[in-house]
Amino acid sequence: MKKLLIFPALLLFCSCEDVISIEVKEEKQQLVVDAWLTDEAQEQQVKLTLSQAYFDQEKPLPALGAEVYVVRQDSTGFRFNDNDNDGVYTYTPRNRNYLRMNERISLYIKYKEEEYYAISELKRVPAIDSLKYQSVTLPIKPEDGPKSGFRAQFYANDFAGEGDTYLVRWYKNDVLQARSSEYTLSYDGGLSPGNKIDGMLFFQPIRMAINSDSRLFVDRDKVTVELHSLPLDAYYFLYQVQAETNNGGIFATPPANIPSNIFNLNPESAEKAVGLFLVSKVSRYTAVIDKNNARPAD
Repeated sequence: MKKLLIFPALLLFCSCEDVISIEVKEEKQQLVVDAWLTDEAQEQQVKLTLSQAYFDQEKPLPALGAEVYVVRQDSTGFRFNDNDNDGVYTYTPRNRNYLRMNERISLYIKYKEEEYYAISELKRVPAIDSLKYQSVTLPIKPEDGPKSGFRAQFYANDFAGEGDTYLVRWYKNDVLQARSSEYTLSYDGGLSPGNKIDGMLFFQPIRMAINSDSRLFVDRDKVTVELHSLPLDAYYFLYQVQAETNNGGIFATPPANIPSNIFNLNPESAEKAVGLFLVSKVSRYTAVIDKNNARPAD
């Protein structure tokens, strides 16, 4: 009787494999803008590439020969130059105040015969007060790390006043943890709008978001946490990017295009651009794990 039950069950997991050829329509190439600037006195970059077919595995082609300017609200302009002819347009400010708090900052791009623009705003960001770490022993040893080590958390207070949005990202031994699951968005120090914790210490899951799910820190690891201010439209853009990147499994929704804040100066033009322009104020804190200073395990 058991054999009769098992056999039909096996049939559910066995099927013929057919090669399916999917025909994807070739679309016109679009300008792709990756422009995330900070208020820091270090090289700033605007990366321009061209869009490519969905199944194209080659490196995107750079958009060469563009004119790129960033303009402050008082009309002070900064020209970004493609010195290496690779589509990465750069400018190195002389001091940290080249962008001003609460000012609207504009991006202007002329590429071929088209002109594009975007607007962002430099918002406030709180200082990171400290970074603490605690001894932890996992119930099962992970494949790529120790069973015992440390988990870290940072401490910072959200400003009073609703609507401050942030991005938290972190480095381990000077390597940015750049997967979509390794950066965290925060609204007023909480996980999302509606948390009602405005003006308080950042919510613990946000403070603890600088840890890998499967790998603990070890003694002498260097940990750096960054807190970036975000204008509200950039917060929602990155929220959608994260949702689309992690959209998988049997309950996945159909992929959708993410609205860009890059616009053609001529609204009648058929040439459109995609991507994001934003400006961030940054606070940063670095600590080296010292097992002698770790808080004991709970």
